[in-house]
Amino acid sequence: MRRLAATACAVVLGASTAVWWALRDSSPYSLRETPAVTVTVRAAVADSPDAEEVADEAELLIKAYVQRLAAGDAAGLGDLGAPWYTGRREAAEELVADYGSVAARPVEATVADPVVPYLAHVDVRFTGGKRQTLYLTRGDGVWWVELGEGDPVHP
Repeated sequence: MRRLAATACAVVLGASTAVWWALRDSSPYSLRETPAVTVTVRAAVADSPDAEEVADEAELLIKAYVQRLAAGDAAGLGDLGAPWYTGRREAAEELVADYGSVAARPVEATVADPVVPYLAHVDVRFTGGKRQTLYLTRGDGVWWVELGEGDPVHP
């Protein structure tokens, strides 16, 4: 009877671990409570469904990017950069200086149809007419912003 109970506990524990693993958010970044930002992320009209897929997968990254800009948080913005790039913090400081003042207002981000599955670019339109092209790269199943110097193809 003890053996049966121990086996049942092991099965329940294993199943619970599997469910937790499947449902966990594997993103190394998240939105913060403040500042609140309004970001509309959509896919560009394309012949393939790839832009829609990238827009769905990278939506959290794009919103976190705009939020860090609005907060003037260069260190946090640098953390959204691909880890294999160098000079992320310095590049983030330049971006905060260029776009931080307009990021607190509504932003529209349009993800273009990617040429390859691990590289994408996003047309970011800030209220007031300012625009930016944001380049994204994917490594180990995670989308990152291309910040600083590095090879987007070879993480």
